[in-house]
Amino acid sequence: MADGNQAQRELHEITGALDVLFTLREELAQWVEEAQNEDRKEELDNVYRHVAAMEEEFQRRREAAEKKLAAG
Repeated sequence: MADGNQAQRELHEITGALDVLFTLREELAQWVEEAQNEDRKEELDNVYRHVAAMEEEFQRRREAAEKKLAAG
């Protein structure tokens, strides 16, 4: 049962991280749109892409954690 609790905790933590990354990505997208010059826009776009990549990785981790939890 301890493994099940650990898997559930891991899934909960990953879901929380995804919520934060989603919010951050949405805010960055707005900042990119509002950027006044191309240098600033490029800098923000680079950060946006990094956050999007992190979000994809955490989505992959969530899927793995869900499979692990379902397998028991």
